[in-house]
Amino acid sequence: MIFDAWFRFNDIDSQQMGVRVTKMPETVRAERRVERVEIAGRNGSLHVDEGTYSSYDRTMECALINRRRLDEVAAWLGGSGKMIFSTEPDKVYDVVISNKVSIAQMMRVFQKFQVTMDTQPFKYSVNRFGERLELAKPQAVYNKGTVYAQPKITVYGGGDITLDINGAAFLLSGVDGHITIDSESMEVYKDGESRNGTFSGIGFPRLEVGANAVSWTGNVEKLVIEPEWRWL
Repeated sequence: MIFDAWFRFNDIDSQQMGVRVTKMPETVRAERRVERVEIAGRNGSLHVDEGTYSSYDRTMECALINRRRLDEVAAWLGGSGKMIFSTEPDKVYDVVISNKVSIAQMMRVFQKFQVTMDTQPFKYSVNRFGERLELAKPQAVYNKGTVYAQPKITVYGGGDITLDINGAAFLLSGVDGHITIDSESMEVYKDGESRNGTFSGIGFPRLEVGANAVSWTGNVEKLVIEPEWRWL
């Protein structure tokens, strides 16, 4: 039994809820989606790799210390949210708790239970929103993660602006004060209103592992980048 182990789900600590972790989930790396294609008359096979990853299940074993908190704990451990484990206190996972048998039912019978989590492929820094970068001039941005990042970039300036990341150009037309490119959601907006029609380029900006050259042309005051560094 791991007496000093804990987890934090949606900013609530397992120790505060009277839940003891008896077995941490196995460390699993997300599987890359690669389609294998067999072609009649051709030896071997082709592999189509779009550079994307699948979510996966992880299971944690726990025990309830105080049975009187059963309903409270069962209500807490459900749905989607952010999960942090004591084995990786500097990383946060996006999960959906997806038990087929309700946690409440398991606790009533055994006082022990499992938490099964449908886990998104990447883990992020717990300080993901505190690692914001502000660029007043073109410079290199270093991705410290282990996989490419899909940043949120807010451009402050006016008129037609071209943003260049590692040689890939993204055009923003008619910028008025500021505009945000959200690469993960593939949306461009200003103050919550869509500006997708002002944006053009092949795909959306991404920051590769290691150094990334970031520059621009046009009337730009600064860039504010929420990098969303991530790990497999």
